[in-house]
Amino acid sequence: MTLRLITFDLDHTLWDPTDALIAAEQAMFGWINEHSPVTASFYPPEKFHAYKKDLAAAYPELTGKVSEFRFQLLRRIFLQSGHDSDTARRMAQDAFATFYQARSTGLTLFENVADVMAELKESYTLIALTNGNADLDIAGHTHLFERHLKADDYAAKPSPDMFEAALQHAGVEPRQALHIGDHPEQDVAAARAVGMTTLWFNDKEADWPLADCQPDGEFSHWSQLVQAIRALEGN
Repeated sequence: MTLRLITFDLDHTLWDPTDALIAAEQAMFGWINEHSPVTASFYPPEKFHAYKKDLAAAYPELTGKVSEFRFQLLRRIFLQSGHDSDTARRMAQDAFATFYQARSTGLTLFENVADVMAELKESYTLIALTNGNADLDIAGHTHLFERHLKADDYAAKPSPDMFEAALQHAGVEPRQALHIGDHPEQDVAAARAVGMTTLWFNDKEADWPLADCQPDGEFSHWSQLVQAIRALEGN
């Protein structure tokens, strides 16, 4: 097997986004409290998150577009707390920008990621495929990839859209491409469905949960990745 393209999931594969997401929510609520105390009192965090679940259930087509979904959520809470349409839209944009900046800051790469990615970039086209919305420029990780595809612009994984766009960009067949990610369905099963080879990032050392497909390999630490890729290419 000769690989020419490697695609990567981001959240929980290159980094753990938990702390950044918590900080982003705190920054967003801080902005709301400062600029619209009435909205902050009308939608404290617990009520905000309950409404978020209700909105996701009512508009499931939006949930894969995480930026648009959060913007619409914010716009609605400003409207419902008494702001006119133009003001609600402007405030939603500003509150989202505050969230987005914090969400993309402090995304610390797992150990060995930077060195491994630099080594892989010498031999392969590297493309990020994510259902999240981290800004790689803000995060300082743009240099790791040739291209960054997000569900804000494509159908979210496990849809084949991002995988097919990456294949087209690199000009390769699925058999020449490898996808690496942590999610059994959104990463491994989805990539295998379009004919790509897969590696499961299993840092929790869990049992494989799906009966109808298997990854082509797995690794639990980034120090193992180059060897895992070489093993695949040797098959």
